[in-house]
Amino acid sequence: MIDQTLRQGRWLALPLLCLGLAGCGSGSSSSAGNTALNVIMFQSATPPPADQLPKDDEDGTLVCPDVIIADGGAAIRAQSGQDSSGLRYQISIANVARQCTATGNGAFALKVGVEGRVLLGPAGSPGNYGATLTTTVTRANKVIGKRSARVGAAIPSGQSGADFTHIEDGILVPAGQGDVEIFVSLGGGGPAAPARRRR
Repeated sequence: MIDQTLRQGRWLALPLLCLGLAGCGSGSSSSAGNTALNVIMFQSATPPPADQLPKDDEDGTLVCPDVIIADGGAAIRAQSGQDSSGLRYQISIANVARQCTATGNGAFALKVGVEGRVLLGPAGSPGNYGATLTTTVTRANKVIGKRSARVGAAIPSGQSGADFTHIEDGILVPAGQGDVEIFVSLGGGGPAAPARRRR
């Protein structure tokens, strides 16, 4: 009754980050996914078998949809100047996952996982950085579920980045006609407060 898809997020093209900061790489699809997110989502380092998807009672059609990173929602950046030297930070989605559990008669419960990273730019400084992550579920282009949550990470002095993970659980998808789609998107980023120095 479970399926999961992980794939590398679509990092925005930032030559400065790729040249000057650790942890920057090109995006690529991955069926194995990220071990940390697998453990959080499924209590196992490996995802469950693909044949455990919920099925429609009438025709056996698989109904557990993939997670889509919305256009323009893969990452946010904050600038303090016009050129690349004014980049303060970037928050990006790196991996996504979903788990569907059939509840009967074509309906199912949905869990969506997002893993991301906060990177400091040349104009950045240690602190807590966050953004609003929105998860939207649609059927036939009509919104049937929408949730927003604050995500981010604290970057201490001496580090250039940090990872975050968020799980959105208990989204109920009723039976109905039309394709179901799951979208995730970042927005509204900003530093929340200065990070406390280690003692």
